[in-house]
Amino acid sequence: MVVLPADTLKNRTFWGLIVAQFLAGFNDQAIHASAMFFAIHQRILTEAQAISLMPILFYAPWAIFCTVAGFLADRYSKTTAIRLWKLSEVGIALVALSGFYLGAVHHSALGAWMVLSTVFMMGTHAAFFAPAKYGAMPEILQAHVLSRGNGILESTTFLAAILGTVAGGLLSFHFRQQEHWIGAILVGLSLAGVVFSYMVVHLPPANPSRLFPKNLFKPLWDNLKVLTHSRPLALSVLGIAFFIFMVSYMRATMYMHGQTRNPRWDEFKTSLVVATVALGVGLGSPLAGYLSGGKVELGLVPLGTLGMILATLAAAFTIEYTKALIGSLIVIGFFSGFYMVPLYTLLQHRAPKASKGDLIATSNFINVTGAIAASLLFYVLVQAGRLAGVTTVIPQEDNVAVGMLIEEPKFNKKGHLVRVVVQPADDEAKPITFQAKKIGKKGQEPLPWEEEPTEKQVIDFDDDLFEILGGGLAKGDHVIVSRYELATAQHSVVHYRVRQASQPLRDVYDNQGLPRYLFIGAALMTMGILALLLRKLPDFFLRMLFWIRSLGRYHLKGVGMHNLPTQGPVILATNCTHLVNGLQVLSVADRYTAFVLLEDSAQREYAPILRRVANRCGFLEFVAGATKAEDWHRARTLAEHALSHGHLVAVTLGGFASAEMERMIADLREQKAAALVPVFCGSVSPPSANGQPHSIQYVRVVFGEPIPKTASFDEVRNTIRHLGDWVTQTEQKGEIPVSIKIPKGPKPV
Repeated sequence: MVVLPADTLKNRTFWGLIVAQFLAGFNDQAIHASAMFFAIHQRILTEAQAISLMPILFYAPWAIFCTVAGFLADRYSKTTAIRLWKLSEVGIALVALSGFYLGAVHHSALGAWMVLSTVFMMGTHAAFFAPAKYGAMPEILQAHVLSRGNGILESTTFLAAILGTVAGGLLSFHFRQQEHWIGAILVGLSLAGVVFSYMVVHLPPANPSRLFPKNLFKPLWDNLKVLTHSRPLALSVLGIAFFIFMVSYMRATMYMHGQTRNPRWDEFKTSLVVATVALGVGLGSPLAGYLSGGKVELGLVPLGTLGMILATLAAAFTIEYTKALIGSLIVIGFFSGFYMVPLYTLLQHRAPKASKGDLIATSNFINVTGAIAASLLFYVLVQAGRLAGVTTVIPQEDNVAVGMLIEEPKFNKKGHLVRVVVQPADDEAKPITFQAKKIGKKGQEPLPWEEEPTEKQVIDFDDDLFEILGGGLAKGDHVIVSRYELATAQHSVVHYRVRQASQPLRDVYDNQGLPRYLFIGAALMTMGILALLLRKLPDFFLRMLFWIRSLGRYHLKGVGMHNLPTQGPVILATNCTHLVNGLQVLSVADRYTAFVLLEDSAQREYAPILRRVANRCGFLEFVAGATKAEDWHRARTLAEHALSHGHLVAVTLGGFASAEMERMIADLREQKAAALVPVFCGSVSPPSANGQPHSIQYVRVVFGEPIPKTASFDEVRNTIRHLGDWVTQTEQKGEIPVSIKIPKGPKPV
């Protein structure tokens, strides 16, 4: 049975996928957070070690299995993939339950390592689930509702990340030493996700004849070439990878900032603050989907980027005020939704159907590479900050105590070291006790969202990433204790560092001022990605300006986008005879478009700012019948330059007969080997629900199949008219036109 994409979000398959992927995202983060706290509570890892290890465990499968994940998503039904991986989620939750039980009830270290292994398993689950999830969206929803569907998808994805992170932390505190109940809850949620996955209708395989690759690296390389050579796909993948890059970079920045607070933020509090970005995305994404209308609205991307830049700068200058910082992070997330939704929709819409899952899996590989690059860049910037004097070395007093630990180090329930007892080498000396101290509240330790007492005295192990599997210091180890004092905004805090006697004393840096500069660096990098995106689509700001001007005026929808090539020079033969029509075609096309418009003087609209911006972006307007020789020279120069760089050139052909225009098109097709695609742009009148006239103008931009070189210009004009008649009749019948089959124009005589 052929399954047609739905023309509305009110369908069972879409909401089944949304709920199933929400529960998957929730379980991802809940397992991530609870596994980290469980490992800390069981003394398997310190907090610093856990923070370093968790992202590696979760994201490594995205790179390792990207080729296999893409193959399975295209070779078999995406519905089957979604259901199988939801079933695997139940198995992973059962492993977590077993690990929690062994660790909490039987105090077995094996239990903690089992729980940690589920983080890798859930990363594997996500690596295989994501290509099926994102690849299924264009098969579930028609193109004109895909942006709105993606807005809801991204919103629920990030809300799942927030709630999963919060729930993982809260459950870890509530079920301390009874963590098997966390496992039971995760199993229940996984089973619920399986039920919702069966609401998704069976989708046929996109490429059932595809063979498993003998060389796992070749498909990855081939996909990278496809993504880089297709201008729309390169635009989307570059933008998405930068967003993942920034999430990793800002998380590291916020962790450094949290470590300089008094009291220090633990991983849970840091995750909560960082999760406010996801809250903003949850608000901005559905709005971006709604405002996109019936197309991929790339005009939202520069708007989102500018909003992210301003909000990041605001975060930099309000970083010492936590409430203002959180507000800035929410705004960053809000505009990130405007930035992300069009790019994800563009990737889904323009990726070839037979390899959609494969390309999305490769995009995930690029995203992981971006996350790794963010960590490396963060390290480089921290070192640069030290060389530049932004962070200074704190003087230390060494050999405060030299001897042997005579007790097991004591930790609080958050995994922080709070007490060590050292017996000096001189046996006659009394043991020295180092105890963490706080001033302020007394009694029970506050809950995560409550204000904590200010720290007065802190104890730390001097460990690093290479000691993750070493188990840390223990009773009987010979140690050296050093001391330094750090002045914060509230108090001076005394820090004691405990290290192995064989380890040298390492420098300590005052990082309190560095996060501000790192946020400013994030704003500068966002400006950089905007500049790169502008190279891919130089008319970004024109699209943004026209989108703002069109709000409440037009309901614009693109039809037949599959007929528009994703690479190479293309000439669009349009019926446009005034500026607004031309900009409507431009806003639907997902590639840079130079325009030679023969404008009807009777329809010429007064829009000086819009015209000035359009002219700067390669939009030439000539009044029909009054065009001079120098005008055609300018038009030919513009068109040749655009086609030489593999862009689109749109021309007026259907509205006015112009021998000069026909000669120019014929010469360009011959010289630049450009395809000629007919485009109709015009208003339609779909039936209204109450029988009253529509309050806004409904406009459709229809792309036909490329015209053969043997066709005459009269036949091209007939094709454009035929596309207009078809879409008008289709809309009047109440049938939503979909990009499945656009009728051809009259055959050449």
